[in-house]
Amino acid sequence: MKQLLSIILLSALVFSVNLTFAQTSKLPKPPKGKKWVKIETISDEFNGDQLDSKKWIPYHPYWTGRNSTHTPSNVSVKDGNLRLKSTLRKGATEVNAETVTAACVTSKKRSCRYGYYEAKIKCSNISMTSAFWFQGKYSEIDVIENLGAPSKPERTGVKDTMMINTHYFKKGWDNDLNTPLKYKMPVPAGSTYHVYAVWWKDANTCIFYLNGEQVYEVALRGPFKEKQYLFFDTEVFTWQGWPTKESLLDDSKNTMLVDWVRGWQLVDL
Repeated sequence: MKQLLSIILLSALVFSVNLTFAQTSKLPKPPKGKKWVKIETISDEFNGDQLDSKKWIPYHPYWTGRNSTHTPSNVSVKDGNLRLKSTLRKGATEVNAETVTAACVTSKKRSCRYGYYEAKIKCSNISMTSAFWFQGKYSEIDVIENLGAPSKPERTGVKDTMMINTHYFKKGWDNDLNTPLKYKMPVPAGSTYHVYAVWWKDANTCIFYLNGEQVYEVALRGPFKEKQYLFFDTEVFTWQGWPTKESLLDDSKNTMLVDWVRGWQLVDL
């Protein structure tokens, strides 16, 4: 009986520790003389029943999507999550760029610059991306462009990979300077929530994190000095395979969930 009680207490403690981590932020140690302060205009716990129009818009301001169409009605807030659904247009019988509807949520303003940005996300379990990223007029930071279930057999290993990238395209996309990186995760991206983060340290450096642990430090291939939008979105990467009709119509698989997002900036003590 005592042994059983000990096991129950230990399990409760582990659950409590995991829950605490999931709801709190594990911030990098600030430089001497600095402290982290939350950026309220870019932070959201998504505990209401609709998107906060003071912080977000349910579409991309200058793009309609890749091999799919960003559709505002695919965005919702429910059960403590921002929900980005990917599905098939009503009445469609085939899967193609005209029939797949995707989702995008954008920060109201292009205001993100140096700081620490994190989001707790469960990726969808279909062959479409679940992405958390930033973009300005000539630079882009992709914290993740994960796929929960790529449909091409040779790409199945991607489902437990944190897909990271940065882009510097001041001379146009034909001259894009990027830094693609892959980090093998302990479990698939679509199986549970993970906390993904980037410390945009300065114009030359980004550091990426998974569940509070550093995975890569990146020397940017151009000076990232501009303010950027924050995005969550879904899209079709054809090289990973098209989503199936069945997966697009399965509400247990077709939705990217964002439990919360938080932005932090360094200020003087």
